[in-house]
Amino acid sequence: MRKPFQAFRELMRIGFGAAPRHATLQFLTGIVFEVSVPIGGLGAKTIVDAAVSGDLRLGLGAAVLLAVTVGAALTSVFYYVHCLFTVQERASAVAGKRLMRLIGGAEGLTHHENPEYLDQVQRIREQQGQLSGMVNATAGVLRVGATLAVTAVLLARVDPLLLCLPVLAGVSFWLGKLSRDLAVRAQEATSERERLRAHLFELGTSTAASGELRVYGLTGLLGERHRQVSGSVIGQRNRASWRGAVLQAVDALVTAVGYIAAITLVMVLAVRGSATAGDVVLVLGLAAQLSSTVGTAVRYGTYFLVVLRVGGRLVWLQEYVAGERRSPAVPVAVPATLSSGIELQDVHFGYPGAKDGRGVLAGVNLHLPPGAVVALVGDNGAGKTTLIKLLCGFYRPDSGRILVDGVDLADHDTAQWRSRCSAAFQDYARLELPVLETVGVGDLPRIGDRAAVGAAVERADASGVVAGLPQGLDTRLGTRWDDGVELSGGQWQRLALGRGLMRTEPLIAVFDEPTAALDAHTENALFERFAAAARAGRGRSTVTLLVSHRFSTVGMADLIIVLDDGVIREQGSHRELMSRGGLYAELFELQSRGYR
Repeated sequence: MRKPFQAFRELMRIGFGAAPRHATLQFLTGIVFEVSVPIGGLGAKTIVDAAVSGDLRLGLGAAVLLAVTVGAALTSVFYYVHCLFTVQERASAVAGKRLMRLIGGAEGLTHHENPEYLDQVQRIREQQGQLSGMVNATAGVLRVGATLAVTAVLLARVDPLLLCLPVLAGVSFWLGKLSRDLAVRAQEATSERERLRAHLFELGTSTAASGELRVYGLTGLLGERHRQVSGSVIGQRNRASWRGAVLQAVDALVTAVGYIAAITLVMVLAVRGSATAGDVVLVLGLAAQLSSTVGTAVRYGTYFLVVLRVGGRLVWLQEYVAGERRSPAVPVAVPATLSSGIELQDVHFGYPGAKDGRGVLAGVNLHLPPGAVVALVGDNGAGKTTLIKLLCGFYRPDSGRILVDGVDLADHDTAQWRSRCSAAFQDYARLELPVLETVGVGDLPRIGDRAAVGAAVERADASGVVAGLPQGLDTRLGTRWDDGVELSGGQWQRLALGRGLMRTEPLIAVFDEPTAALDAHTENALFERFAAAARAGRGRSTVTLLVSHRFSTVGMADLIIVLDDGVIREQGSHRELMSRGGLYAELFELQSRGYR
């Protein structure tokens, strides 16, 4: 019971935390509205009995009761609807913010290789709207409970056998739960295929892939694959819906039989003189209303369970992210500057779930001196980017250690360490924001500092890009917006490079093929600027890491690391490595021939 209660508590916190006054009023007005129906039936019974007995005073009193009940019901329903939408709207915003923090806030990247995590996130995304519904679901269940309680008391006064009618609500609820469980199981069974369907749709409609789709004629193939996967998902979910419809038909039949039995019983009692004409009217009204109440009970009861299940996934996600949190309880402070540098000692690493079981890095031993410009070279898959991800704290080694001035990187707070890193990656993000923010987010405290952003743009040699935009740094990027401007791939990359240069005193600066969309001459010029800036500021002790497949641009580095199949084959300066005639010299010579 701990997990469901935890899920219920978290979702109620979202609802009441977003709109406490409206959530409370939703509970109160909902109960008043629902209870007014059976009380109104009691008023109608009293009026009929008063008319039959000729008791005018009783009849007028009952009429006043009925009028007050109707007035309270009408007033309550308007407030209820207002509170319902207010709570839903505000809770949706809070739930969305919570999800963004959880999904985007995990310290590492391991979860992106975890199929269970991806399936859970897909299910949450499909039912994200339900996260704001626990207040509504709980209010509905309480409304139904109050109605059934008052109805049961009134029916029992006529004849205890009539209590079988509210009992049928339990049968209907059970059948409704079975129907909903079928739908949920179908959704869970198709989560991975639904992710594939979404991926195929995104691929077939994305701007980035449009060129290749047309050149290779892939639109038809992707459309057919999408149709097949969609058919599989929809088919399995439809079969569950049909089975659920059968259960709902059985529910309707049970409810109808109960209604007929109740009417028959009260008519027999009235004929025998054991019930009044008002009792007949009361039972007729309550029985008819009970059918609607049972339907409401099933709807809100199953809705409550659905929301609770989605809440359980939210709790799972929270616990998963908390389990991924790797910062120590009492972290060691990150040094202001590096004195001895960064050292990797016998580092082994393999990505989680790798089907071949092979590690990407195997026994890497490396010393990165403070203030050095270090180049990582090697073929695709050699482990260059993986090594950088470990240094940025995205992953932890399977074994071995990464030491920062002699202190294990795992002993530092991950967020604090990353605040002292700067990076520009080949797979950069296209942030469709004003240029000032697109670049400025590279150093959040200075996101609106026009001088700092301008300096970063200058260091990235992107001043020409900004100067050519209609509003300079204030230009909104992305053609999806009315005032947005689209950039070329190279222009986007220059701004991403500027973002990576916003922090002026990082301990480690990573440039992982950040100029892949630029020509070799431009890349070489930029890398020369990076290296010159790094050497000019050696006092900051920043370790600058350059990754490039173009050997002509890495010769300027102080230290060149040659990676091959996850191990370091060679290291040294360009001159030293060329004189040895090893792998670096071989690769350099092979690439040089292409330029002759």
